[in-house]
Amino acid sequence: MTSLNYRDWHIETSSNAIGTQTGTYFCEVPKYLMIQQTVEMIHEGFQLTFEAPNQRPIALRQAPMYFGPHRSGTATLQIAGNLECGRDIREQIDEVVLYVQALAACTDAPLLPISIDFRTPDGKVLMVAKRGTIMRGIGFRIEERGTATQKIREDFQYFRNTLQTSPSNNKVALRHYLTGLTLLALEDSVPGLLEAAYMQFYQGIEAVVQTHVLHEAKQRIARLSLPDPLTAQIVCHQVFNVRHKYFGHGSETDFHEIADASAEEAFRVAKQCLVARWLCRVLLDHQTPSKTPLVREMRMYLHHTSDVFLGTIREIESTFWIDFGQSVDAKKAACAVFDANGTEVTQSRYQFLTQPLP
Repeated sequence: MTSLNYRDWHIETSSNAIGTQTGTYFCEVPKYLMIQQTVEMIHEGFQLTFEAPNQRPIALRQAPMYFGPHRSGTATLQIAGNLECGRDIREQIDEVVLYVQALAACTDAPLLPISIDFRTPDGKVLMVAKRGTIMRGIGFRIEERGTATQKIREDFQYFRNTLQTSPSNNKVALRHYLTGLTLLALEDSVPGLLEAAYMQFYQGIEAVVQTHVLHEAKQRIARLSLPDPLTAQIVCHQVFNVRHKYFGHGSETDFHEIADASAEEAFRVAKQCLVARWLCRVLLDHQTPSKTPLVREMRMYLHHTSDVFLGTIREIESTFWIDFGQSVDAKKAACAVFDANGTEVTQSRYQFLTQPLP
């Protein structure tokens, strides 16, 4: 369903949750695209048990009805099963999520549990689990406000003309960037938003440099006379390789093993959106009359920590380090950089680290 499937679940259990309890899992799913009708169809035709859905005989099929407690904007799936209180609750939540995903595949519907309760036949709630999110936040510091004021004064007409003109590289890139920014602003309750945002920023970069070939992209970045073309090329190397491993090609399926390993690893992948966003914005702003970049401070949060990408090599080597294959492929680890004439500067070749710095 998503290359960033792993999320923390905030779980609370009752003091009455002892031993193995028989009851029902109530799974709330957001009402997207006829979800209510899909849930009603499932319950009308099947009794959902944890082993497998059991089809009801035609004579015993239920008419569509209200199924269990749910919040406004959600529908509820009920799955009969056991809660093994002596076993890791997170493992059992994952099993319920997999069950619902299998139903989603069968019904061609975006069923995503955002809340799971376990209730006994007499209505006692023994477990409540809420799906966690990867939070984002954007700042607007005093100096950023000053830059924004300058850009409105000097770049507004350029951006308006760019968006009004016939299709052009910069128009396409700007549309991709603004779409990616909008996707990042949306709640993380919908799987796939972060991946979609990353690809919008990547496509914006591709539109500016007019190629999907990595060494050609770096050569064209070198010709732009950016204030720091070396860092931009190194960031480009990471963005293209991350796209290839985590977001662009289903053939490299081991990325799921990496991203599913823990909330920390999923966060490591998710943060790459900020790296791609930074490069896309820097390239776009360099086309403007002011040539002044405005990449407002955007953070991603996990637990009690947050990270922001400011466009430095140190960040690439530490908080925004990621395994895109450089630990096993020397060609991916070696980052060629170029001068404004497109000639490789061998003495400036950068080597990506196989492990992050502390």
